[in-house]
Amino acid sequence: MPMRGDAIARRVRLEVGQLGWFIREHREATVRRKAWAAYRGIALPRLPLRRRRPGEVWGVTMVRDEVDIIEATLDHLLGQGVDQLLVSDNGSVDGTLERLRERASGDPRIHVAQDREPAYYQGEKMSRLVRAASRAGADWVIPFDADEFWFARADSVADHLRRIAVEFPDAGIVSAAFHHMVPISAVPHEWPETEFVMDSTPAVPGKVAVRGHVLAGVHVGNHFGMRVGSRHAGLFIAHAIFRSPEQVARKVRQGAAAVLLTDPGVEIAPYWRAGSTLDDAGISRVWERMRQGLPEPQLGVPAIGPMQRVKPLQWSRWSL
Repeated sequence: MPMRGDAIARRVRLEVGQLGWFIREHREATVRRKAWAAYRGIALPRLPLRRRRPGEVWGVTMVRDEVDIIEATLDHLLGQGVDQLLVSDNGSVDGTLERLRERASGDPRIHVAQDREPAYYQGEKMSRLVRAASRAGADWVIPFDADEFWFARADSVADHLRRIAVEFPDAGIVSAAFHHMVPISAVPHEWPETEFVMDSTPAVPGKVAVRGHVLAGVHVGNHFGMRVGSRHAGLFIAHAIFRSPEQVARKVRQGAAAVLLTDPGVEIAPYWRAGSTLDDAGISRVWERMRQGLPEPQLGVPAIGPMQRVKPLQWSRWSL
C-alpha cells in the first residue's frame, strides 16, 4: 500500500508539473496568438478519443511539396513499428496532398489533416498534432519531418520507445541524434538504392520524441519537447536535408517566405533566410559542394565528418 501511495503522489506531481509547463509556455499573448492560429488553421481528420494506450506509438508531421519523398518516409516509419501516422499538409501544389489522401484511403493507419495557415508557426502547429495524437491514445509521439528517417540501434524505433516506457514509467522525452545527408546522385529515383554522403558527427541539438499527453508539445524544429519526466536517448535520424538543386531552391525560398509572415527574430530559420538570397547559379554551386561532402555554412550544413557513403534506406537498424 505505501508503494501505491508513492506511485499516486508521483503521478500527481507529474500532472501538476505538466500543467505548470503548459501555463508557462502560453503566458505571453504572442504565443497564445500563434497557438490559436495553429488550432484554427489545421483541419484535423476524425480521430478516436481514448485514454493513453500503453505501447501505442504515433508519428506526426506537417509537410509542403514533399511528393518525391513523403511515401518513403511513411513506409519507413510504419516499417519501424509505428502504429499510426498523422500528416498535416500545408498547401502543397506538387501532388503531395493527393498522394497522401490516396495512401490514407487504403491504409487506416494514415490520417491526413489540412493546414490552411500560411505563416510558419511550426512549433505551435506540431504541438497541435502532438496533442491530437495524444487524445487519440498515443503513448509516444514522434514529431518527424518529411525528410527524416528514424532508427534505433538494437531494435525498431517503436520497440525502443516501448521498452523505455516499461523500464522507466516516468519517461517523458527520448532524444534522437541528427545526422545530415545529401544524395550523391543528382536526381535520385529509387530512395532505397540511393547512395548518400552522411556526416557521422550528429548536428546539434538533435530531435526528440515525447510521451503522449494532451498538454505536451514541441518547440520550433522539434528539437525540444514540452514534456515532464525523465529523459533518455538511443534514437537516430538520417536527415535528407537537401535532395536536388530544385528542392534546395524551393525549400529555402518557400520556408523564408513563410517565416517572414511571423515577424520573426533573427534566430528563427536563419539558413532558410540566407539561402533564399541565392540565385539559381548560387544554388547550383552550394548543391555541388554538399554532394561532395563539403561544408556549406550558408545553408547550415557543417559537414564535420568523417563523411560516410551509405544507403540508409536499406537499413532496418541504425548502422553507422
